Amino acid sequence: MRILLFLSTVFSLLLASCSSPRPQGHAIDITFWYQHTQSRARAMEHLIQQFNQTNPWDIHVHGEFSGNYSETFSKMAAGIAGGVLPDLVVAYQTDADVYREAGALVNLSPFVTGPAGFSSQQLADFVPGFLTQDLSRRFSGERLGWPINRSAEVLYYNKDWLHRLGLSGPPSTWEEFAQDCRLATNKSRGTVGYEIRYDASNIFAQVISRGGSFSTPDQRAFNFSNPQVQATFRFLSQLYRDGFAAKVAEKYADQADFANQKVLFVMDSSSGIPFYEKAIKTSPLGHFAWGIASLPHSTPQPVLNIYGASISVIKSTPEHELAAWRFLRWMSEPTQQAAWVEASNYFPVRFSTAAQLTKYLAAHPQFEQAFSLLKTCRLQSEPVLPGYEQVRDAISSALNAVLEGAPIPLATSYLQKQAELFSGSRG
Repeated sequence: MRILLFLSTVFSLLLASCSSPRPQGHAIDITFWYQHTQSRARAMEHLIQQFNQTNPWDIHVHGEFSGNYSETFSKMAAGIAGGVLPDLVVAYQTDADVYREAGALVNLSPFVTGPAGFSSQQLADFVPGFLTQDLSRRFSGERLGWPINRSAEVLYYNKDWLHRLGLSGPPSTWEEFAQDCRLATNKSRGTVGYEIRYDASNIFAQVISRGGSFSTPDQRAFNFSNPQVQATFRFLSQLYRDGFAAKVAEKYADQADFANQKVLFVMDSSSGIPFYEKAIKTSPLGHFAWGIASLPHSTPQPVLNIYGASISVIKSTPEHELAAWRFLRWMSEPTQQAAWVEASNYFPVRFSTAAQLTKYLAAHPQFEQAFSLLKTCRLQSEPVLPGYEQVRDAISSALNAVLEGAPIPLATSYLQKQAELFSGSRG
């Protein structure tokens, strides 16, 4: 468990003594801690090299793999205590709040609208929901990070299978979803309509599709006693008891089952599209038509759960902070955004990037379908509250308990108590 209060105290006591050793040899050398591995890491390093060779300010960025998100968080804590910090660090919004509590982050708002920032016309090109995610409610709306990519929770569906069932397209309501799952279930063939994942982001996506949330209306405390959370648990429990849905047996099993036409629907991250493409191409059953849609909904407009880490700038000197921002701004330009999309399959943060992705979108129609949802859906993100990483695990456990027969009011009451414990508050 992350002991946020302890880390915050360590940050506060030791920040003043921190100075980060930096590589020398250029007018300004900055270090970027990222979490990417394999092909994404290679693509990021290629982009960094491009920036280093072409920027007119003699800025040299040194990319460094800092581990996964949890390892990066721990490395930041150790770095502050030991005096070694980067200039740029990948951070989820909850982690950025912790760093800011220690006084370790720069408020990027002045950079965004300043001389080295963006015009109002350029800012209008950004996906609005992506930009608002990094405005910290705990710190008076300070911008504690900058997005260079995002993903969303979407519905994967087997188009050919739907047609065989006499259905013209994916379900738009949860009632239709349940009916489609019933039609797709065949015990003798071993098929079901849906495989239930325990991931908190997936559950949140279903809750907001019913008009709910994991937090109070002011988003300052957790709230798992709302009707939409209970309705989501009740719906999944009923679907499971009726035999129209199964549990995901192990990590990525739903991906394999979708490719092997054992399950009609899957809900997963949009960033997983290339992995589904590969699984379908290598399936012994051969290729089939499939698509991406928003989740069913009872709200007037479909809702997307958008998520992803941003890049934060560490407090250092004005020169290094500006240099770090210049790199982020460069990464936000459509040309670099297009290159990053093709390498990562994350969403770009600017709509105009699509003009440079014509061939990519034609070759990956499911990605284009997912990207188009950003214009037709209401965008919402998960709560940025202390302890959310631990709460995510509690959400998964609560759903599993419900599927195993636990009363829903008891499960959500326990979940609320766990959330209050982890967040250190009484909502």
